[in-house]
Amino acid sequence: MAHEQKKFSPEELAALHALPDDALTDSWEAAAIVRLKYTTLAWLRCHGGGPAFVRGGPKLIRYRMGDLREYMQSKEMGDGMRRSVNAMLAARGITTVPKIGG
Repeated sequence: MAHEQKKFSPEELAALHALPDDALTDSWEAAAIVRLKYTTLAWLRCHGGGPAFVRGGPKLIRYRMGDLREYMQSKEMGDGMRRSVNAMLAARGITTVPKIGG
């Protein structure tokens, strides 16, 4: 079964990121928050390595915002993403993100 990636506007993503740690999101929202494809998040859920999730039934999966934030903080930012973030922050006059361990 093919899944078409759900698109979120910047305002919708900002609203999701503003949710408290105990708020629950669905798989589409969680994938957008952690910047993964829906199918990648589903694969990680089945095979391990993804964010913690809550199963509310056989087909009802939810993710706590606190768990999504913890997952994102545990992943090291790649050089390409770091350059993109630094460029965005520099355009807003904010300090850049340092490289860990170097």
